[in-house]
Amino acid sequence: MLTISCSQMKAMDSYAINNIGIPSIVLMENAALKVLKNIDLKNKDYFTIVCGVGNNGGDGLALARHLALINKKIDLFIIGNLDKGTKDFNINLNILKNMDTNFTHIKNDGGLEKLKEAAKNGDLTIDSIFGIGLTREVQGLFYKTIEIINYYSKEILSIDIPSGLDGDTGVPLGISVKANKTITFHLMKKGLTDNIYYTGDVVVEDIGIPNKATEAILKMD
Repeated sequence: MLTISCSQMKAMDSYAINNIGIPSIVLMENAALKVLKNIDLKNKDYFTIVCGVGNNGGDGLALARHLALINKKIDLFIIGNLDKGTKDFNINLNILKNMDTNFTHIKNDGGLEKLKEAAKNGDLTIDSIFGIGLTREVQGLFYKTIEIINYYSKEILSIDIPSGLDGDTGVPLGISVKANKTITFHLMKKGLTDNIYYTGDVVVEDIGIPNKATEAILKMD
């Protein structure tokens, strides 16, 4: 199986958007639908979804919308500065607000306590805090949030990569979500290979990035 670095993945994503003309929000929607496909919806009704404010979080918000549309119970949490949300994150958050979907903004211990209760009671925790771009050590509320997810969740699914894991080395940046399943996109990332303790089962899903984008970036390396 071909494995790629995080920088290669970002370049392929960028090529698909800027050179081929696929809107980034389309790729995000495709990602959310592919995650949905990998969830056992017959046996799971209550979902705890924890999102950062980047595009990985946007994937989680889009997934939350699709779960809400099929009348699943959702406890939605967002961690990070809402003023720094990416464009596509904000689009999906605005849709959820217009659908009257409530969320908890984790800003203090009160938010952490709510997350603890949701993780204990939910059927599945969805991790979409950090994507493959994380390079700094996880600290503060983010560290505590991942601790709670790992300790209290019955089952964990990570979107693209377990939050806190270095996508190139597979080494936790201070702490990492320990997922039962990881749905990653387009191609396998180097840090996900032979790393089942953190990734669980890894499924690689196509989100509509053309081969032309892949080939163009691989030729450059």
